[in-house]
Amino acid sequence: MLAPPAGSLPGMEFSGAVATAYAEHRRGYPPPVVDLLVDAIGLPRDASVLDLGCGTGQLTVPLAGRYDRVIGADPSPDMLALARSRSGGAPVAWLLADDRDVTRLPQLAGLDAVTIAQAIHLLDRPPLFESLATRMARRARIAIVANGNPLWLRDLPWSRTLNAYLGSWFGTAPRSACGTDAESRGRYQAELAAAGFGTATDVTLDYWETHTFAGVVGNVRSALSPGSLPTDPAFEAGLREALGPGPFKEDVRVAILVAAR
Repeated sequence: MLAPPAGSLPGMEFSGAVATAYAEHRRGYPPPVVDLLVDAIGLPRDASVLDLGCGTGQLTVPLAGRYDRVIGADPSPDMLALARSRSGGAPVAWLLADDRDVTRLPQLAGLDAVTIAQAIHLLDRPPLFESLATRMARRARIAIVANGNPLWLRDLPWSRTLNAYLGSWFGTAPRSACGTDAESRGRYQAELAAAGFGTATDVTLDYWETHTFAGVVGNVRSALSPGSLPTDPAFEAGLREALGPGPFKEDVRVAILVAAR
């Protein structure tokens, strides 16, 4: 497993109970977001699309309704098993693979589009982008999707309370935006341009989401490793006392960067 970015929650190994929390509590992609992504990619239905670092398929499954060939790739067997079981029979080819495999597996040559969402900050991007530039089809597109910021980094009263509580429990408050911040996205665009993907489109969309207390806790658990999951009931009891019962409303900004060769 690749190392987590500095300032993230401890761990980040997506297996077991963490993978289950990810499937149940990470943000999905509402239809308007998928519409915007498909429009920004600008390819017809016959395109072949790889969702790299697909996790439990939150983005992969909706894409399968828009393109004839969709592949979901992730290095975690547990995440892929949950993606497959929750796909509702969507026509997705699930592949146990990471960003290094993409540069050498023959079945991943000639792709028309690659989407990368919540895994972007975990990838070794420059060699990946350089390899994709040589292996993808002539109409190649790479789409990087930020589906909002981490719950504990929002400029909202309940989010600030959550961040402070996590800092007190784990010893350090999480500060990594996991690649969703503007500085990181500018770096991704520069890396894509250096690899030959010089034509870029950057679009955004805002929507509202409301979280229950259980959803907030589950989202936190989805960003930990199995070994760092809090087992002491005092963790949830203290967080409930700090946050209150909810609900917790959040304005989510989706930012989509699409680069073409």
